[in-house]
Amino acid sequence: MHSRHAFPRGVMTVILFLLAAGCGTPVYTESTPAFSTGMVSRTSTCSGILCTPEAGEACPCEPCADSTTPTLAGTTPANTSTPHSGLEFTPPSLLAQQGMLALTLRSRDYSHIWLWPMGLANPVPVTGGAHNDRDPVFRPDGGAVAFASQRDGGWDLYVLDLATGDTRRLTDSTEYEAHPSWSPDSRQMAYERYSNGRLRISIRRVEDQALMWPGPDGMDSFEPSWSSLARAISFTGRIGKHTDIYMLNLDTQQIVNLTNTPELDERASAFSPDGTSVAFSAEKDGFSWIYRIAAAGGGKPQLVGQGDNPEWSPDSKWLAGIFLPDPLQSYLLFSPSDQQVLSPSALWLPERVENLAWTSATMPSPLPGWISAVESEGTQSPFTPPAAGTPLSTQLVDLDVNAPDPRLSSAVVQRFQALRAAVKKQSGWDFLGTLDNAVIDIDTPMPPRESYSWLRTGRAIAISRAAITKGWLVVLPDSTGTSDYWRLYIRTAVQDGSLGEPLREFPWDFDAVTSGTPSAFDSGGQLFGQIPSGYFIDFSQLAAEYGFTRLPSDPDWRTYYFGIHYWEFVCADGLDWITAMGELYSPYAFLTPTPRDTPTSRQSPTRTSTKSPMP
Repeated sequence: MHSRHAFPRGVMTVILFLLAAGCGTPVYTESTPAFSTGMVSRTSTCSGILCTPEAGEACPCEPCADSTTPTLAGTTPANTSTPHSGLEFTPPSLLAQQGMLALTLRSRDYSHIWLWPMGLANPVPVTGGAHNDRDPVFRPDGGAVAFASQRDGGWDLYVLDLATGDTRRLTDSTEYEAHPSWSPDSRQMAYERYSNGRLRISIRRVEDQALMWPGPDGMDSFEPSWSSLARAISFTGRIGKHTDIYMLNLDTQQIVNLTNTPELDERASAFSPDGTSVAFSAEKDGFSWIYRIAAAGGGKPQLVGQGDNPEWSPDSKWLAGIFLPDPLQSYLLFSPSDQQVLSPSALWLPERVENLAWTSATMPSPLPGWISAVESEGTQSPFTPPAAGTPLSTQLVDLDVNAPDPRLSSAVVQRFQALRAAVKKQSGWDFLGTLDNAVIDIDTPMPPRESYSWLRTGRAIAISRAAITKGWLVVLPDSTGTSDYWRLYIRTAVQDGSLGEPLREFPWDFDAVTSGTPSAFDSGGQLFGQIPSGYFIDFSQLAAEYGFTRLPSDPDWRTYYFGIHYWEFVCADGLDWITAMGELYSPYAFLTPTPRDTPTSRQSPTRTSTKSPMP
């Protein structure tokens, strides 16, 4: 795992400006929507709030008054006046006064829980090991964190005491159990579990683990959030292919559709600490957006800003969300909860943030010794790619895989072998032992538009598409902005819950273009009618962690099969195609004019003669 030293001092960067909680109304001037056309903010006025000065200048704004925050029993609050290392200004009181965050950070192969006490330059790990930990949620008093983990085999719930570092197992079953949420009195816990091919929320007593409520019938239900004031739980519910945010009344066990928005598929609801509102996220126009709605119902959702997996500040005045520009980095976005903000404040992190929690409690200073023990476990050594781009510097190396030409560039062979081993370990079978293609030799004919394929460079692989027809691979749409991407999930060899996790979204059926349905033909396919049951691993994420990134589809992929590209993964190391080809060949060998006819009709997929992969 990574220790805190995976974050260089000052690597956290404040983008735009981070407002002080409760210190006035922000003034926006000439701001562009964040992350749609680039993170740009020309905000220059400051009405009694903290702002970002020009480099080397002092911030002209006055900080907010200190506020009292709870601490863990018997401890001293951490020093929150220390500026964040490497920043050009004193951190706003939003970070310096309001407790701490718990983050799920994904490093290579695994996810773990990190704490970020406000005032520290970087977060610190509190879990580690060769397993996944995620879905942290603070106990109402801030003294413990509940989370989901695979540390003992399948997915179960655990509670980490932040004063002592002791971890207690809360559930012990063969079912997938995750995404906990505490009751206001800390005596019960709502969570999601996977039973008989369906996700459903349930309630369990913390003291003796007794199951208090098995969950609703007639729908998939997941991602619960317990109200701090009312006997109510919000959750994501799916009926058919559509998701809404629902509300469960614990006194009557009545369930009502809180959002009821056919035009949006919502998820990841979160009750505000004051109990008056529910935040959630929904995708629209290729981006994830955060909305809020009155918990009492009867109103329409109000757009707050960009982000996913929303989390409220302890005073309910701010909403934090996550933006993932790619699989290996993240931005934490902060928006005032009572207004629409197109340019939220943002913190950059060099890891993938999967979810977060926020409490007003603080950690002692110095941090407890048990946290230092977690940090001292050491870091995972990242791959250091060789110097790339030198002409004629690489060669094609034979691989022990089933492929038409089983060779790759010597620049990427080590990373491919490491990825193959990781996939085999996490899925239970050798998915990458069979490829549709490794390298495609420079003299091998290809369709005209594919002459400049990355497969020519020896830096790319084409996974076996036959795995889809065998049921061992599913492909999910994953659009980002105006680009169409795909996310691949591999079915695990054993389906007892010890490997992988359930799917939450519908895969894409490319073969539906031949079903005779006009809409499916025009769309290049359609969603399957149901979500496959069982357990899967996210191959796209794992591949990115080893340097193999997916390609976007061509704009005309709906009518041009070879333009879909979901099967191709490239380890480019920042090179363009010509430079990558130059590592293997003289420019005279590959810079030859080639006709590039644009097809006028959809081409049928051409299958290779490779063996179908099977566990």
